[in-house]
Amino acid sequence: MKLKKKHNRKNIIIVIILLVIVFSFFLLYLYDKKISISLIKYAKIESKKIGIDIVSKNVSDEVVRVLDKNNIFELDKDNNGNIEMINYNTKVVNEVLGVASKTVIKNFDILSKKKDNIITRIPMGMVTNNLFLENLGPKVPVRLNLVGNVLTSLKTRVKEYGMNSALVEISIKIEANVEILVPLRVEQIKIVNEVPISIKIVEGNVSSLLSSYN
Repeated sequence: MKLKKKHNRKNIIIVIILLVIVFSFFLLYLYDKKISISLIKYAKIESKKIGIDIVSKNVSDEVVRVLDKNNIFELDKDNNGNIEMINYNTKVVNEVLGVASKTVIKNFDILSKKKDNIITRIPMGMVTNNLFLENLGPKVPVRLNLVGNVLTSLKTRVKEYGMNSALVEISIKIEANVEILVPLRVEQIKIVNEVPISIKIVEGNVSSLLSSYN
């Protein structure tokens, strides 16, 4: 009889332990899910800041080397000498955009060769939204990977500059899809940035030019 009672008590203890373990895992799952959502939120903010630096790094320097040898645009004038349009050298534009894309891809390749391609570490205290606790706790690594191709396009802005002059600004718009990785969570975001490559003051009657680009 005593053996039976002892055996029943042992079974009850085992069941209680199993229930505690299952319940603990359930609470851990809920807590971890909440933490991962908060972490990815901060990871996105940091990744966008750092990602803009990555996609912009060395782009201007590499493009300037191309522009030093070639004119990227010419001005189209009417019979009276009024500036009407900006004509781009297609060959030079394609070369410039190609150089920009290759530079961005190279930047991400360099990042991938670093140890675990970690771009930053976020303290666990950040998820508390408490100013006094945000720098406390273990730091979670954030990784960044380039996903797919880098898209580049030319952007032109024309602004009035003094009397009968215009300021022509040419920049490259860069779009890169990246993958943010934090423990137990992966998210994709698009990083967009514009890198100025040429600024030129155009003198003459530019009224037609201004209406075309504004």
